[in-house]
Amino acid sequence: MSLTFQTLKELLIAPHQIIAKKARAKDRNEAVVMLTINWILIALGVSLISSNYSLGPALLVFGIIGTLVLAFFIYLAFTIVEGKGDYTTVLISLTYPFFGVSFSTLVISIISLWSAVVSIFIGIILLLLYFTVGLTGMFRVLKENFKTDLISVWVVISLLILAIVTSIYELAILYTLKAISPGSLMPTLIARLI
Repeated sequence: MSLTFQTLKELLIAPHQIIAKKARAKDRNEAVVMLTINWILIALGVSLISSNYSLGPALLVFGIIGTLVLAFFIYLAFTIVEGKGDYTTVLISLTYPFFGVSFSTLVISIISLWSAVVSIFIGIILLLLYFTVGLTGMFRVLKENFKTDLISVWVVISLLILAIVTSIYELAILYTLKAISPGSLMPTLIARLI
């Protein structure tokens, strides 16, 4: 199956049908193209709404790399918990379901050039709709392709989020301790505890 304008239209109009088809096809190259399209739309939308056009390329690069890294960690978590894994499936689960979110970002930013108030109301509707589609689509793809139940998907994603938050918290503590001189370490720790 190839990525066409018809596919993109179906992702906006009937995502529940096309997402399942794309997940069964497991086309890695098409998933990478979809990932790139998503982040181009988001980068354009954020650049337009912020009027900071140098932000677009940075957001594009960090978004693509960040999604690829996140897909690797989700793949790793499923491989450890379920004993099986497929990186392409995880990449598909992070790209196709979220096309509506990226397209909505661009639409909202274009509308905001005309009217900020209208863009807020339309943005609430579009983002609520497509984040719902994106998150539930991601869970569906993971559930069906890893042949597991929804609770297991929820547990794996929750454990991954816990690992991310714990890692960020530990890094913050380490960098805080690095900034504190050794003589004032104990009084600073005691002051933060109180």
